[in-house]
Amino acid sequence: MPLLALAHRVRRKSERSATLLVVSCVSLALFLTSYISNALTVAVPYFVGLYHCPPHLVTLAISGYATALACILLPASIGARHLGNKRLFVWGLMGCALTTALITIAPNVWLLLVGRLLQGASAALCLSTAMALIAEQVPPQQRFGAIGIAVCLTYVGVSTSLSLSGFIIDSIGFEWMFYLSAVGFALLSIAARKLPKVQVAPTSQRLPLTKMVLFALGIGLFLLSLTTLATQELAPYGLLIALALIALVAQRDYVASKHHNCAAPHRATDQPPATKHSAAVIPVHFLQHNRAFLACFLVSVTAYFSVMAEPVLLALFSQFTLGLSASTAGLIVVVQPVTIAVVSALTGRLTRYLSGNAVVTLGLVIQTLALGSFVFIDESTTPLGLIVRQLFVGTGFALFSAPNTTLLTFAVGKANLALASSTQQVGRSLGQAASLALVSLIVSAVVTAAPESSNYPVQFAHATVIILAVSALSGLLGILASGYGWYLARQAAATALKQPKAQPSATKPSAAPAAVGAD
Repeated sequence: MPLLALAHRVRRKSERSATLLVVSCVSLALFLTSYISNALTVAVPYFVGLYHCPPHLVTLAISGYATALACILLPASIGARHLGNKRLFVWGLMGCALTTALITIAPNVWLLLVGRLLQGASAALCLSTAMALIAEQVPPQQRFGAIGIAVCLTYVGVSTSLSLSGFIIDSIGFEWMFYLSAVGFALLSIAARKLPKVQVAPTSQRLPLTKMVLFALGIGLFLLSLTTLATQELAPYGLLIALALIALVAQRDYVASKHHNCAAPHRATDQPPATKHSAAVIPVHFLQHNRAFLACFLVSVTAYFSVMAEPVLLALFSQFTLGLSASTAGLIVVVQPVTIAVVSALTGRLTRYLSGNAVVTLGLVIQTLALGSFVFIDESTTPLGLIVRQLFVGTGFALFSAPNTTLLTFAVGKANLALASSTQQVGRSLGQAASLALVSLIVSAVVTAAPESSNYPVQFAHATVIILAVSALSGLLGILASGYGWYLARQAAATALKQPKAQPSATKPSAAPAAVGAD
């Protein structure tokens, strides 16, 4: 008996150590990836002077990270089911360490863009497997706490990236942003190799390499063509080719899902088909047959497209138009993520009194009105005016973001949650990348003066107003998508009330989306 008790204590200690290692690696990886995603935002003037190039080329390099995320995230989540989450997670950390270190020696802006693309592709391997590692290696009773820590450090990375990067740039040079991050990724990759091994479950689906490559090429070409639409004659043709590639992949996935009878949302809960077939890259069956999920997905794309250009623009506007330092610009922009972190903690209480759809719609309305107020900024705008607007944008974003994710979990079954989460993350990344592409497009089209000329601050202010006006219009589309989801929830609740009480199992799935506000 003493030996059994000792063995039990040793096993529990080993499990606690393994859980601590998993949570630490995942949380720190999410912190570093969110940090490097935004770290260059306040460094644009330095790269303009370093490479002697117009600012829109530097913003193109900044958006390269988000572009690579949008291209690689969904294919990486598919590859993880075949190769294992741990393997792709370690590969991603190693790639981030290498590319982050090499960015410091980029001799021109084009190689900086290549470095950011590779950096984003490596980060996609981490982001697509991070939560899956927690789900498969952390005990169920500790899982929610582990996810909470990981999400918290993600927001910490976003919140500190702008202010910390501004301080580093003004104090010791922008290179140290990458040196420190590269060391952090390298240490994490060493630690992650010690994560417990998990046997990869056999699957009846083949790895769709051809469709994955076509999907990534289509997304990348679309964003690149959108970015260069004002400067390259071939850009419109690139948009058409990109849309054709994405449509081809979607058509093949639709045919495959229909042929293997997996178009219904509940298909993942059944036994897998006997014949081996290619996995879907674009979840056409979700988007076509699950309207509640489609509404959540459209909210993610339009809302992130609406808001993600604003921090970048404010950082540039503060430096180019108002003449503020990088550290001061970082302190102004950091108001938004800090507000998001604070208000997000209060949304759970609000959903006790309002439905989830109502909170999402309220948040989008506040965010859209705040973005619309930016059309009145000019060279005389004070930093306080920018900070007040940031507070409202952050409040609106926090109100819609978490409840929209909760609505998504009710819209799909447990077996489809991982795929739905990856798809939503792709929607967010696509919205972010398209938003940053819009920044490069409008700035290159409107700003014609040299950065050192007296007309440059005025022209940049005009470009900022145009971009934020487009962002506000996109917010209106997000409100419409949220209203559509609200309508579906009310329709599902009405249908549930008409069902006989003797059939609770039939009414529960339909009523779930409408009951989000009560949870």
